[in-house]
Amino acid sequence: MADAGLLDRIDAAKKRHERREHCMSDEFSEACDALVVAEKKFNKLDATVRTDSSADVCRWFDALEERYQTEKRVWEMFTAGERSRRMGMLYLRFRESLFAGLPLRTDA
Repeated sequence: MADAGLLDRIDAAKKRHERREHCMSDEFSEACDALVVAEKKFNKLDATVRTDSSADVCRWFDALEERYQTEKRVWEMFTAGERSRRMGMLYLRFRESLFAGLPLRTDA
């Protein structure tokens, strides 16, 4: 059950992130924080661009690029170079929990 061990590590990292503990995963925690901020910024601009034809589309593209770069950084740190379907699915679950605050299951 390699997935259970990985999910345990993810759950522990998420708990450290929530408590703002400083440890070896500070870089990962900062990357997650940056991703959440970039996602919120993009979503706000995206809603504005969709409803206001005079909105600054250049800012929208800048926010889209920032979101992509922060997401890629978290992805690379999370996967540590393992580009498999299984790792991708684990990352998507982690990402969902990061944005929605859902608990991570360690029995998956």
